[in-house]
Amino acid sequence: MSKAAAFSLPAGSLRLVIIASTRYKPEAHPLAERLASLFQASGARVVLDMAGAGELERHAAAADLVVSVGGDGTLLSAARRLAGSDVPLMGVNLGKLGFLAEFGAEEALAYAAGGVTPSWPVGEKMLLQVSIAGRPGVRYAFNDAMLSQGVMTRLVRVRMRVDGAYATEYRADGLVVSTPVGSTAYSLSLGGPILDHGLRALVVTPVAPHSLTNRPIVLPGSAVIGLEILTRSDEIAMVIDGQERIDLEVGDTILLTAAERGLRLMTTGRRTAFDLLRHKLAWGEGPLPALPEEA
Repeated sequence: MSKAAAFSLPAGSLRLVIIASTRYKPEAHPLAERLASLFQASGARVVLDMAGAGELERHAAAADLVVSVGGDGTLLSAARRLAGSDVPLMGVNLGKLGFLAEFGAEEALAYAAGGVTPSWPVGEKMLLQVSIAGRPGVRYAFNDAMLSQGVMTRLVRVRMRVDGAYATEYRADGLVVSTPVGSTAYSLSLGGPILDHGLRALVVTPVAPHSLTNRPIVLPGSAVIGLEILTRSDEIAMVIDGQERIDLEVGDTILLTAAERGLRLMTTGRRTAFDLLRHKLAWGEGPLPALPEEA
């Protein structure tokens, strides 16, 4: 991953801004509309995606900034639709501090109104590339891809190959392959390790494995993980970031690797990754120092 650059364009210098919200959080729509009006008043053209289903990649090449308005889930959706682009993404959270969406509403509004001279770090975060052997199309995940049987309680049998070589066979309730960003999501609750977000690596974590020797494993991002489905089931699927579902059949092989290009995510620069771990997950022990003040 490249080192963090700084986003320093004032609102009046922006030519095209994409604002993405979500139909699942209508309370975020007034803020999205207000931001759009302020950017337009500053002279920018605005593409507004209120439903969270627009093809952001169509506009990303010409955009100076993408703003997701809602929370971490809204940002995950926008991140997948920006795969392969260089445009920076600012996450605006309506409520409490998010893991990914660090900006508060007031700070975003002040910037859009021209009242803030930005100098915000923009770091590249790894995306996971997901495809099914023999099927057209590629999907992307910012957090993780989870193999699941839904409401079924039977064990899933999965043969894993790494770069074409046999690695192991899992018998478990499911399997999660996560990015470094996703290592603090579902994978962590399953006993997976915490990875620094700047790494280019993959974490494979089984869900309730039948064998105690099937532990989480960290692989280089350059590795191609092949997961062959050995279980016959009507409900087995790969779920991307908890939001997109790919139905699978026995014999299917899912191929996962680090995407060639990552996502450029903007942060406030006021908090470290350890600040977020301590205060969002109560990571570590002892008294906690005060969290740097939110905007």
